Amino acid sequence: MSYIQNNLNSGEKLNHFTKPSTKPIIVFSIGLFIFCLFMAHIIFEMQLLYAIPVSILLVAFYIVIEIIKRYVSEFAISNKRVISKLGLIRRDVEEMNLNSIESVNIKQGIMGRILNYGSIVVSGRGSSKVVFADIDDPVSIRKKIKHKD
Repeated sequence: MSYIQNNLNSGEKLNHFTKPSTKPIIVFSIGLFIFCLFMAHIIFEMQLLYAIPVSILLVAFYIVIEIIKRYVSEFAISNKRVISKLGLIRRDVEEMNLNSIESVNIKQGIMGRILNYGSIVVSGRGSSKVVFADIDDPVSIRKKIKHKD
């Protein structure tokens, strides 16, 4: 069971629960592989026989770290608040009551628009913010927050 599900207040129920998308990992991994291959082969004049395994090793290291980050990150919308939980050893929890929300903004790059992932920034009174980073289908989640479904 997740951290958010274990820490709901009395009378509170989840309307939506999500984890970060793996799509940005795939896109960045391809770019990182090409960049590492270019750097190893062209800049450092390493033979392709050695450049390919080095590039694969660096990309695999990146993928493992990102998969762990995504596994321990949680985002939820309950009937009373929005909640973001990040971290494996150190825990960062941000939450905001639904009646305190002033704006809900979507941030999507070109690849995010093509592959339908992005980030949502929920702003409240004062300088408080809750960020849902790299989630699938941010437009529908924004609607769920705005309409308090």
